[in-house]
Amino acid sequence: MLVLTVLAGFLGAPPVVWAEEEADPAGTEIIFDLAIARPLGFAGFLLGTTVFVASFPFAVAVGRVDDTANALVAEPYNFTFVRDLGKY
Repeated sequence: MLVLTVLAGFLGAPPVVWAEEEADPAGTEIIFDLAIARPLGFAGFLLGTTVFVASFPFAVAVGRVDDTANALVAEPYNFTFVRDLGKY
């Protein structure tokens, strides 16, 4: 029972530690971001834009164009092109 309690405590620890830490990203984080995360973000941006164009008539019909555009286009765009390298 003690082991399970300790393991359960570790599950919540990383977000708390990461939330407190605002240090500059390490070189490996920047390389990972540049080599893997940005290309995937760009692919997500292209896919989201395509889905947005296809779903635009339905979004207009229900009056949710802004929410749809934000979720499918703006968020992937900001992730790929706006944020600093290595910052997630």
